[in-house]
Amino acid sequence: MSVGTTSEQSAVTPSTSVSIAAGPLVGPVLRRVVGMLAARADLPLDRLDDAILVADLIAARAPAHVRGDDVRVGFEAGDRSLLFVVGPLRPGGGQALVVDAAVPGVGNVIEQLADDLSVQSDGADEYLHVRLAYAG
Repeated sequence: MSVGTTSEQSAVTPSTSVSIAAGPLVGPVLRRVVGMLAARADLPLDRLDDAILVADLIAARAPAHVRGDDVRVGFEAGDRSLLFVVGPLRPGGGQALVVDAAVPGVGNVIEQLADDLSVQSDGADEYLHVRLAYAG
């Protein structure tokens, strides 16, 4: 899966968002929020595990690409889907975050797990959109 970049805003405005000071709490906070929202979206356990893995990668890699001192992630829980919106990121930060998600011997985990992946820009900032879904 490749990551596309568009200059248009997403029609989805996340209903839940967190802003966490970059540091050791980013991972634990994101894991808990993702667990709660994945349950609300009625994702099965294997996709819940995938969502938590994506949250862990975002927590580990996003601080290097954010535009500020905090990691902001918006979420939209849909019918058996969960959308992550990470940002604002520095210009080029969305693609860089995805590239940084490569794990030696495994490959790019976010690209492998995401059903939809895009980087959107509002002119000054970028936002990484990652959607995980269950079609079954």
